[in-house]
Amino acid sequence: MLYEKLNYVLAIAEERNLTRAAKRLFISQPTLTLYLNRLEAELGVKLFDRSKTPIGLTEAGNYYIGEMKKIYASEQLLRNDIKFIANPSQTLIVGIGQVRGHHWLPMILPTFCSIYPQVNVQVVQSTEQYLGQALHTHHMDLAFGALPASVSDLEVVELMHEKLFLAAHRKYGLIPSADRKQYSADNPYQISHTKLDGLPFIIPQVNNGLYDSYEKIVLNNEIHPSRTISVNNLNTGLELALKGLGVQLLSGSILQCDQNKRDFSEILDFCILEDMPQTRKCVAAYNGDSVKLKLILDFIRIVQNEVLPNCNYITVDS
Repeated sequence: MLYEKLNYVLAIAEERNLTRAAKRLFISQPTLTLYLNRLEAELGVKLFDRSKTPIGLTEAGNYYIGEMKKIYASEQLLRNDIKFIANPSQTLIVGIGQVRGHHWLPMILPTFCSIYPQVNVQVVQSTEQYLGQALHTHHMDLAFGALPASVSDLEVVELMHEKLFLAAHRKYGLIPSADRKQYSADNPYQISHTKLDGLPFIIPQVNNGLYDSYEKIVLNNEIHPSRTISVNNLNTGLELALKGLGVQLLSGSILQCDQNKRDFSEILDFCILEDMPQTRKCVAAYNGDSVKLKLILDFIRIVQNEVLPNCNYITVDS
């Protein structure tokens, strides 16, 4: 097929010299030249302009390489799907955030593995942004989280809405001392945005799904942090907030996953602003044409039946 020796064309394009490309491919230059001549004759176009030194891709050649890469990737997906159909003891690749995965996976996998003992599970714990990209490139079968809007063209199952609130050490005095006993993460105290202006913040990194919510809050309310500490792991951020290093935007999943089951209300004030988003949607997303569809749907059902009933700080979509 035309893409059987795509690596030949790629080597020529990258080396821009037939001799160097042949050496890289461990073949002779005449052999490589003969292959290129035959390919161009078969296509009826010139892929390379060999009248110049170094040689370069023509417009047709550049287009050819781009399309052949797509075809090659599709072929690899087809091969993987066929192998899975012939031998179901393959691998289900599941994406989930670090915090959510830490809490959810011990509840999901015992049941899933008892139903499908022959199926391997590969867990990828990363940012929601990466999970969305991996679904589109078919490097992942199923992903959970507050995924980006770009997954809307896939199959999406809405699971729940988890609470959002601001947490700050009591030393910042966001809640009056006399009122503190009335408020908690379950019942956060509403404050004016002016109380936050000029305070230090602990923020998620840009590729974290919670960053968009943080950015909207500070921009819409004209809040100017005196300093920011950017963290990749929001559990780390929570520990910093407990040390009084700044105000942190939290989702319910972060408190849910505290291994020590601490009473944070003894140290932290939990607050909301009048116009801030007070929940964020958590979904499961997957490709509807996947040959692993039964595995995917059963995995989601386990989440709905065994995980969500054991989560706090959420409302479950019916």
